[in-house]
Amino acid sequence: MKRSGLETATESSLLYEDLPQLDASEFVARLEQAIGTNAAIADLEDQAAGAAHYISLTAGGCRIAVEVSKNTRPPPVYFEALDWPMLHRNFPEAEEIVRGHHALIHISVEAEYDAVANALGMRSVNTTFTRNLLAARAAAAVCRIAMPSAIHWKGCEMLYKPGPFLRELDTEPVELFVKVTPFSSNRQIAGVRAVGGSTRGAYELLGREIVMEEAPVPVDWVIRALHAFVARCQANGGLMPHLTTFAPSRGDILIVRHLESTPEIQEPHISLEVRRADEVGFDATHVDDIALATVTKPKWDGSERRARPKNAKPFGRRGLA
Repeated sequence: MKRSGLETATESSLLYEDLPQLDASEFVARLEQAIGTNAAIADLEDQAAGAAHYISLTAGGCRIAVEVSKNTRPPPVYFEALDWPMLHRNFPEAEEIVRGHHALIHISVEAEYDAVANALGMRSVNTTFTRNLLAARAAAAVCRIAMPSAIHWKGCEMLYKPGPFLRELDTEPVELFVKVTPFSSNRQIAGVRAVGGSTRGAYELLGREIVMEEAPVPVDWVIRALHAFVARCQANGGLMPHLTTFAPSRGDILIVRHLESTPEIQEPHISLEVRRADEVGFDATHVDDIALATVTKPKWDGSERRARPKNAKPFGRRGLA
C-alpha cells in the first residue's frame, strides 16, 4: 500500500435508501451528549443548496463538516471494503446495500492545527485517534436521528452495520479504526492450516501497520490478538519495543519485531510471531521452527473452513491490505 504520509482528516459515510432529514440543532444536541461539555461546540453553520444540506462546526479542537445529499459515490469507491475476506460473516448484505443506496451523510473531521499546518506547509501532528473518536461520535449522533443502512469508515476501508458500530464505539473504539485482514499460504502445521493477518489503519494511529505471521490458530484469534496489540500500543502512547513479548490473553506469547522491509512488504512494519496461544493449545516455545510445534486442539480448523460460503472472498498472501 503506497503511503504519502499521515492523513489529516477522518472521513466516514452513512448510507441511506432515501434522503434523510438532519436537523442541525438536534445533531448538535446529540453530539454534545456524546462528547461532554468540555469540548464546547462553536461556529455552527447550517446551509442548504437544492436538496443538499451542509452543517459545519468546531468541537474539541477539530472542524466537523457534514453533508446530507444524494451525491452518492459509485460502487468502485467501496471496492476495498467489499473485498474484505470476512465481510460475508460480519455483513453479508453489504454489497446489496452499497449498490442500492440513493443518499448519504458524509462526515469529515479535521484537526484545526493540521488545517493551519497544511496551509503553511508545516508538518502536521498525529491527531488520528482524537479525530477518529470525534468522527465516530458524530456518526453515532447522526444514527440516533436517522439510522443508516451501513457506515463506511474510509480510514481502514470497512463497512459496518450501525448496531455493532455503536456497540464497539462504547466498548473498544480502536477496533472500529483498524481492519484486520487474514491471509494464508495454506501450509499445514500439525495438520492445521496456518493463518496470519495484517492491519489497515494502525499506521495512522501508531506510525506502522502490524503483521501477524502465520500460525495454526483460528482467524478470530488472529483478529482479536491484532486488535488487542493495537489497543495496548495506543493506550501506552507508542509501539512496544523490538524483541519484547506481548500477551493478548493469559498464557499467550507473541514476539514483537520492528522490521524495515521484507520481500512481500517493502515498507517498515511490526511483525508479531506467535510462540504460544493457550486458547487453542499451540505451543512453539520449545522449538526453533514453529513447523515442529504441537497443536493439541485442532478440531476448530476444519469446521471453520467448511463454514465459509462459496461466495466468500479468498484469503490472500502475506502483505498489507
